[in-house]
Amino acid sequence: MTIALVFLPSLLLAPPALAAITIPYDPAADLRQIAKTYLGDADLWPSILKASGVDRITDLLPGQGLTVPTTEVAAARTALDSSNARIQDANAAGAQVFAFDEIDKAIRLHDDALTEQKAGEWRKTLELAVAAEGLASKAYALAEKNRDQAAEARLSDRQGWVEGQRPEELGWEDREINAVLIEEEKVRTLSRSTAQITFRDTGRLRLNANSHAVIQRMRVDPLKKREDAKVSLVEGDFYALLGGDSDRKTLQVDVPDVNAQIDSGDFWVRQDVSGAKFTNYDDRRVEIAARGDRVDLGRNEGVVIRSGEAPRKKVELLSSPDLLAPADDGEVYNRMADLSWSPVKDAAGYWLEVARDANFNHMVDSVSALPDTAFTLKNLDTGIYYWRISALDQFGLPGPRSLSHRFDMRIDNAPPYLRLDAPVSSDIYREASVEVRGESEPGAHVSVNGAAATVDELGHYTLTVPLKPGMNMLTVLSRDAAGNETKVAREVVHMPDATAKITFNAAIPRLSARHFVANGSEISLSGLTEKNAKLQVLGADGGIRASASTDGDGAFAFTLPLSADESDFQVNVTSASGFSSRDNFMVSIDRDPPTIDLDMPLPRLTSTEFLALRGTVTDSQTVKLNGRVIPLKDTRFDEVITLKEGENTIEMSAGDLAGNVTVETWTVTLDQSPPSYVSHTIKPGSGGRVTVEVKAEDASGLAKAAPFTLLSNGTEVDGFLRYNKLSRSYRGAVAVASADISGVRLAGIELQDDAGNRIRVRLK
Repeated sequence: MTIALVFLPSLLLAPPALAAITIPYDPAADLRQIAKTYLGDADLWPSILKASGVDRITDLLPGQGLTVPTTEVAAARTALDSSNARIQDANAAGAQVFAFDEIDKAIRLHDDALTEQKAGEWRKTLELAVAAEGLASKAYALAEKNRDQAAEARLSDRQGWVEGQRPEELGWEDREINAVLIEEEKVRTLSRSTAQITFRDTGRLRLNANSHAVIQRMRVDPLKKREDAKVSLVEGDFYALLGGDSDRKTLQVDVPDVNAQIDSGDFWVRQDVSGAKFTNYDDRRVEIAARGDRVDLGRNEGVVIRSGEAPRKKVELLSSPDLLAPADDGEVYNRMADLSWSPVKDAAGYWLEVARDANFNHMVDSVSALPDTAFTLKNLDTGIYYWRISALDQFGLPGPRSLSHRFDMRIDNAPPYLRLDAPVSSDIYREASVEVRGESEPGAHVSVNGAAATVDELGHYTLTVPLKPGMNMLTVLSRDAAGNETKVAREVVHMPDATAKITFNAAIPRLSARHFVANGSEISLSGLTEKNAKLQVLGADGGIRASASTDGDGAFAFTLPLSADESDFQVNVTSASGFSSRDNFMVSIDRDPPTIDLDMPLPRLTSTEFLALRGTVTDSQTVKLNGRVIPLKDTRFDEVITLKEGENTIEMSAGDLAGNVTVETWTVTLDQSPPSYVSHTIKPGSGGRVTVEVKAEDASGLAKAAPFTLLSNGTEVDGFLRYNKLSRSYRGAVAVASADISGVRLAGIELQDDAGNRIRVRLK
């Protein structure tokens, strides 16, 4: 006996007349609370306005009747749940293959119903959901009837460009979704394209980008509901999920030079010029044989077979990442979704898959070799999306896919509800802060002048905001999850009765915080205090000595005349509110510059390049030596100056707090070059004596005497020559043993300059 099961919609195909309730509008009532009480969802308050024929909440009048579509909403929700269950039953029975048009229309009607639900069109939602359930029931019946027919497969999904070629066709032709695929048919995908081949038992292969496969064999045993298939992978990669109601859980994969016998129901294979790669995600085996060796892959294991080689050692696949954002069942907006996931140790890349269904039968995008743990999807239509990630190891083997997450892409252009209850702009606030409070849409982010406010589950927000004296602008911004914004601005005045704080410019010379010093008959003072205030400076006798006004930043400046060496002053600050406060300060006059005393006078001329400079400086704040600040220890300084050849100018300056400055300058000449011998003459004199004259040169001056040695016929005669400034030479008379000067010559002379540099000149 054959029993046919036919599912009928739980609701009538023609929607019933739906009732609603009417309640009078009370301005004190919360419309969101009404929606939660009668419709079970506070966010459905716009549906009450729509059912009541009102565009905005501000158009409601006290006592006006509010129409609450209670039965309409409940019926629509029930119909959505029932149609979704019917669609799932039909898919489980094989409707994607054997009743594709009917189940595809049912799914589209169900999606349209969801869209109408978001728009608050409850009657349209009910009509579409009822129609979807009817088509899903029809698809179920057709699938049950046709499951035992010819062994065909269908191109159940395509993304990008997919082509096919049957044995009788001469070239490649575009293959549309739901195209029937037969034995010996070739299928290929191009760049950024994928294709899903679904068999009769709902087992499926997903060809990834730039792949080429041949369906070599498809056979079915109607009695045992057993299907055998063989697929030849020419190039590229695919993964397989072999499920369904039949007993077949095997698929033979033909790869060049590799024999693969696969019992697994979840595996991946790749073939290119470098060789083949296999991974297994199932407890059942994947048997790989090549070049006389064999490898059996268990769950989450993979292997690489280089072209012309035996299989390498199998490896453990990387673990799956954790999906981070958006949160599962989260909402995203503006047709763009930012995806992120946790990193996996040793991962060389990641593989992202995005689909419109939980089983990934309708692929939206498939991107491999992603280098980072984030990716942005763009130009998405509204609706539900599912996504998952696999980690790729160094061999390019994908690990097990992560658990999938789903998100809802919404188009929301409605600004959030926002109300500002306090503060009130007409009040004047004496305190330095004020509490801002009001109500916004629950779940919205509320900020005041950029600072985040605390928002409770009902949308009430609070934030204490600091105030500055004078006018303050408070801008309250509410931003919902879709990025829509509502802004409310309010001005409040803060007028504190507080003592004005005066801060004088730190650059003003001072002996203490309120004791300034000057070197003349006036001093310029500046600083900060209350903005837009009036300042008056009073002398010890109470007379006004100076006055000034502060600008919008509180800055002031004035010049104060001085009549005594030390004077006390009082400054009065009157704020814009009229509140007056006082402060005091003192000014001393110092006209005496610091003194600089050296322990020893500096030499005019020296042959030593290092010059010690020691001494004391009194009443000085800053001392500089040749422009460089030098330290003092108990008013003393001890510095060493490196001289350069020639004239060196040394300048020391000392300045005090009042600005008085003393400058001392010295000139020291460094001469490290000895004198230069130029020439000499020996002339006979009277009484057995000879006259010796030696000419020499030196930039700093020559010494007054020069020791010399004279050879007279083999006998040495020593003596001194005296320097003659007029002739610029050394001269002297020497007694010799013989009047014959032919045997007399100058053997050597020692020259010295005024700096102390010496040279011994030996003459032949």
